[in-house]
Amino acid sequence: MKVAIIGAGISGLACAHELERLGITCVIFERKNAIGTIQPNIGSFLNMEDRPIKDPVYYFRRTYGISLTPVEKMTKIIMHSPMYTSAVKGNHGYFVLRSKDADSLDNQLAMGVKSKINFNADPDYKELSREFDFVVVATGNSGILENLTEWRTTVTTWIKGATILGNFEPHTAEMWFNIDYARSGYGYIMPFDKTKASLGLITTYAQHGEIDSLWQLFLKTEKFSYEMVETYELELNAGIAKEHKIDNVYFVGNAAGFLDPLLGLGAFHALESGIYAARSIATGEDYEKMVKTITDKVQMLSDYRDKLDKFSNSDYDRMVKILGMPLIRHIVYNTNIDVIKYGHTMLKFIK
Repeated sequence: MKVAIIGAGISGLACAHELERLGITCVIFERKNAIGTIQPNIGSFLNMEDRPIKDPVYYFRRTYGISLTPVEKMTKIIMHSPMYTSAVKGNHGYFVLRSKDADSLDNQLAMGVKSKINFNADPDYKELSREFDFVVVATGNSGILENLTEWRTTVTTWIKGATILGNFEPHTAEMWFNIDYARSGYGYIMPFDKTKASLGLITTYAQHGEIDSLWQLFLKTEKFSYEMVETYELELNAGIAKEHKIDNVYFVGNAAGFLDPLLGLGAFHALESGIYAARSIATGEDYEKMVKTITDKVQMLSDYRDKLDKFSNSDYDRMVKILGMPLIRHIVYNTNIDVIKYGHTMLKFIK
């Protein structure tokens, strides 16, 4: 069986890892000259979004034999609105490194893959689909799929980020909600360690030309004066596709639209969809049925996004205040209740 994977990101590498576990060697094509993201940044596995999975690192090791070492556990989240601040302690998940470094999430996966990776290669998926039995598109961009099937964009975002130097709590994430600079997105700080962190602004429904002014407003409003080592910006859009396998071509990770449209997270679904594609290739199991848990979660988060898009700063004040209340804080953050699933049924009653 001949299998090609386009993209050596985490979804493509997870697919290759699972194919090899099932006795199938593949060929991987990567347009960059190395594994990992160009801009170093900190991502996360957020337990609240991954429920009913209690511990995603343990889950991938136990279920799929993928051993991942995170940067740190996330044990505290501080949320800011214009008028309120709430801090929540608990087992919130993990910080993970995305970069070209050897200990990044990407390179940890690559170390467990024996299949050949062809760098500086950007083949046409149509040509590969004629040469190989199966092709897995793991490019991190949904552009191909959008032209092949029914597609609905759920949110468009611009992300501007920087690596900053200062004094940080290694286990703590901070988030800022303010429509003046983030619209219905948010700003965040996630630490690499005690002296270095990722500062980011995810702004929804903005034009490229607006990003710099919104970024400056973010820095000014929150009174940030960190030393910045480097900055970057990128466009990231989320959407929902009708199909995720077309003929002999599978789409995984962000290329399939498996991106959280609420907070912009995608690592968990990227890994799992890559694994599902591999199992479908090896066993013939229906890929669409396998990824239904992912598409259902994305749809629920899209419905939350629709509500959030209508928020004012007063609404964010109420949200942060409510999430800081002891009982709500305990249920949302310190249990394994799937609050996204059960909270979804209440959305229709929220104006």
